[in-house]
Parts: sequence; C-alpha cells; structure tokens
Amino acid sequence: MFAEGYIGIAGTIGVGKSTLTMDLARALNFEPILEEVDGNPYLERFYGDMKGYGTMMQVWLLNHRFRQHREFVTRISLGKIRGVVQDRTIWEDTIFARMLNRHPEKIISDLDYNTYLDLFDNMVLRELVFPQIMIYLDCRPESAFKRIQARGRVMERTISLEYLRMLKDNYEEFIAEMEGAGVRILRLNWEEFVPIPEVARLVHEYSLKP
Repeated sequence: MFAEGYIGIAGTIGVGKSTLTMDLARALNFEPILEEVDGNPYLERFYGDMKGYGTMMQVWLLNHRFRQHREFVTRISLGKIRGVVQDRTIWEDTIFARMLNRHPEKIISDLDYNTYLDLFDNMVLRELVFPQIMIYLDCRPESAFKRIQARGRVMERTISLEYLRMLKDNYEEFIAEMEGAGVRILRLNWEEFVPIPEVARLVHEYSLKP
C-alpha cells in the first residue's frame, strides 16, 4: 500500500537528508518529519560499543519510527495535514540491522537479527505503508565523511570511511529492493546540492507518472 503525500528522504549518514527534508517540506507546504538524534538514548553508546548496543539500538529505532509513522499517516488520512517529508523512513531500518549482522565481528548475532526481522515483519509489513516517492540522495562515501567531520557531532567521531563505504553498498541493495516492491525512486546526485525548486519540480513530475 502507498500513501499519497508521503515523501521519504533516503541516503547514508552525512549526506544532507535533514536539510533537504526541511527545505522541501517548506516548498511543498508539507510537514517535515526529522530523526530525533538527540532523543536517542542508545546512539552515543552505540558508537562507543557497537557490539554491546547494536541490537537494542535497532529495536529502539524501530519502535520510535513505528510510532512516528502511524501518527503522520493517520493525520494525512484524516486531512489534518497535506503530507510529510520524512528524513529516513522506517523501511531503512533494515539496512543498518542487516549491515551490523553481516559485519565480520557479527555486531548483531544471527539470533538477534532473525528476532529483529520477525519483529519488523509483525510491526511494519502488516500495518504500514510505503512512501509515494522515495528520494535517494546519491553521494560518495568520501563526500559524506567530509560532511560528517564538518558538522562535528561528538557521537559521530568514531564513524570511519570504511563504515560509510559498507553503508553505501547496503543502501544500493536497499534501493533495488524498494524499486522491486514498486516504490518510485527519485535518485538525485547529491555530490552538489540541487536547488529546492528543481527538487520540488521533479517530485511533482514523478507524482504524475502513471
């Protein structure tokens, strides 16, 4: 099922999703839905001890985004808001869980990963909807790494270039899966930021595609 007026912004850490979310929502007169980085009690601990906090980090994110998703979809369906632009959708949670499971050190064990997937299936696949359009911000890991360093978040100091390269590969796999599920993907080269009016024009164009 797809939700009219629901636009997702996808891309690796540091690519610039939050900025685009705010600017595009303003241009479309939609409501921005941002990640609550400061409200995540596991995030800083996770970057300091990925194996110790990896599983609970993913469970917390899934629970948070599930609640967030249901709230805004209900508000759209009731006509209380025109639509939303969301910085990282609930569907992207699987990227990070899968990557942590595939890590050579098994940051998330097979047992925990399979439990997570079962939880995701029960919560998400049976109740939630896909975005009308998913905008994928395509950016080289090297560029994302520089942006992360420039914004200077303390909790992100341990993010390595190699981690971002792995994340990029997993995002490409995820985008292919979303396309296979029928989600419209608007891929933007985000090495340089595209003017917001142009992004809004492309969103409108994709919305009208049969």
